[in-house]
Amino acid sequence: MSAWAPLSRTRVVEACQRLVGPLAGWHLAILGAEVVKIEPPAGDIARSWADGHMFDVINGQKLCAAFDIESEAERTAFEKLCAGADIVIADASWSEQPAVTGSRQDNARTRSVVIVDDGPVPGGSGSSETLAQAAMAVTPYVGEPGGRPLRFGTDLASSSAAATAVQAALAGLLRDNAREPLLSRISVDRAMATLKTIHWAARSDPDRWLGYHLTAIARQPDRGYRVRNGWITLDYLPDQRDAWRGLCRELGLESFADQVGENWFSTIGMEDGVDWARPHYERAFAGYTREEAIAVIRKHGGWSVPFQDPAEVLQHPQSQLYASAFFEQGEATVRLPWRVNNQPQGTHRPAAAPPVGAHTKEVLAGLSSGSEP
Repeated sequence: MSAWAPLSRTRVVEACQRLVGPLAGWHLAILGAEVVKIEPPAGDIARSWADGHMFDVINGQKLCAAFDIESEAERTAFEKLCAGADIVIADASWSEQPAVTGSRQDNARTRSVVIVDDGPVPGGSGSSETLAQAAMAVTPYVGEPGGRPLRFGTDLASSSAAATAVQAALAGLLRDNAREPLLSRISVDRAMATLKTIHWAARSDPDRWLGYHLTAIARQPDRGYRVRNGWITLDYLPDQRDAWRGLCRELGLESFADQVGENWFSTIGMEDGVDWARPHYERAFAGYTREEAIAVIRKHGGWSVPFQDPAEVLQHPQSQLYASAFFEQGEATVRLPWRVNNQPQGTHRPAAAPPVGAHTKEVLAGLSSGSEP
């Protein structure tokens, strides 16, 4: 990817799924390391996310091998592969034990082992999704109303944890004459703790704990509120109850306001009651245009802007400047948003990731001969 390759003599085995481990492996790859990605026979579950576009971005430059570590022979081969690597990144949920065993063999060259705890949670793709909701109070999803959520890029939790994993991996390379590799554990939960604390401390009551982030992963994508000619957002601060009631009076929603009472804040933004309350607001806004609805919300001290669908977002000047996401043949896809080898920013495309197990024979042949894969 670049002529600058400080890790060009470094071998990395990455046996992880989802985003954190693969994203850490990607960082090492762009620094010049040779990265062998190990997947279960069924493949990394992230291959199916957003039609595989993000998977391509962070795995396109790796060798992809598939090992069934429940098989004794393949587990032994995997352990041998780890013993021949400088850095091993393993998944706590399935590849940790053989990775550690292999890296501690008598003849192992392994200097750093990073264990990533990025397991799945009910209703979501990974623990990082739920924690991103908790920390930042934003949804990582966009999509069409009534459709499945779409994934644009990687969530904040995974990015933070991956950066920590890279630091841990490199730390092992700096140790001289160590008898065993440096073993590090990266928990997505802990990686998010600082960001979560900063976010809640910035609110009026940092000890107040609302539950929207626990249910948002199971809800439809946030789509705003329907008005006559499009969609808008609707938001108030927790201390603006009287301003919100003023809006309700003008919209003819007095009985609705009385019904929700002190729970009014849960009916807007991304709070617990927003899905239940949306039809009430949308009936009241049915005769308003986007501009009229935004004006009346702002008149009563609230915040509102046009809610954009993915196509509109990608046409925004800021999105075009960033140039990381675009539509092609009716589908949203991604590309690298930085300059590579002096190519114009945003014009190049990520290489397609190899199929599951595309390099398994090559990797095994390297083990048999004792050479690099």
